[in-house]
Amino acid sequence: MSAVDVLLAEHRMIARMVSVIETVAARLDAGDEVPARVLVDVMDFSEHFTSNCHHAKEEHHLFPILAKHGMGPDSSPIAAFREQHEANHAYLREMHLALTRVRASDPDGPRSFAASARDYARLLREHMRIEDHYFQDVAAILSPEEEETLQGRMAAIDQSCARDRYARMLDEHEELIARW
Repeated sequence: MSAVDVLLAEHRMIARMVSVIETVAARLDAGDEVPARVLVDVMDFSEHFTSNCHHAKEEHHLFPILAKHGMGPDSSPIAAFREQHEANHAYLREMHLALTRVRASDPDGPRSFAASARDYARLLREHMRIEDHYFQDVAAILSPEEEETLQGRMAAIDQSCARDRYARMLDEHEELIARW
């Protein structure tokens, strides 16, 4: 599997979590209970898998290689991707603050979490749609050496990402929300 294919497969995992997040947000908006563990897992997945693993692969490894091909940090697509990553981080900070409010039994906490979660999910869906399209072209420009380097660097990140744990988490939460 190519490095770009790995990133695209991770987009599919992230999209599954986005569906969970959207369901959680709708449930919170309706005033229904959502187990605290689900909210914690949403944050864990989003902060660790999406940001610390997936986005790290793109920002620290793929984007620098693309810069060698004239697509540096100021090029339109790369600059837009970085801005969207930063916006994702901002929504995660808002969600984290809202989760603190939920845990403190603040009556506005659930709706605050839902609002930030919906915005986060909407941005992620659009971001992945654009990257999926753009990354198809990226795969063709990588030399075999760049591909090998990228795969090695991404594999090193994967060692700390607990992908299997996050896949099990997704399965569990998809099963849970199917029962709601």
